[in-house]
Amino acid sequence: MTEYIQTVVTVPVAGREDEFNRWYDDTHLPEMLQVPGFVAGRRYALTGPIAADRPRFLAVYEIETDDLAATLQALSAAAPTMTVSDAMDQPATVIDLYEVLGERRTTTTARTPPAPTESDHGDRPYPGGSDRGVADRT
Repeated sequence: MTEYIQTVVTVPVAGREDEFNRWYDDTHLPEMLQVPGFVAGRRYALTGPIAADRPRFLAVYEIETDDLAATLQALSAAAPTMTVSDAMDQPATVIDLYEVLGERRTTTTARTPPAPTESDHGDRPYPGGSDRGVADRT
């Protein structure tokens, strides 16, 4: 089964953030997870010093399907029955779809690359700056 993620960047209408968050968490996310192929969803809020100048909310949906076109068709068919909130700034919404290319890694599952040997880099255990197109500092 091929895995994908769909990202959705959203913005609430000014002054209606609480209403927007309740609708997204309690209504929209559960409705999305009724669509065949959509297996999980999670929301995020942008933080940090530049957050005030950018769209603040992100939803990431995990999709598992052998037929992406059929899954997207099922989403299109379900869309008219989903609850829409006027607390969301619809024109500001940005939706993207990504195919998962590799396994999810964590600090306990990350592969440690083998240490370079002399045969890999001569008498230096790691490539010097010149090997990266930068002046060698050794």
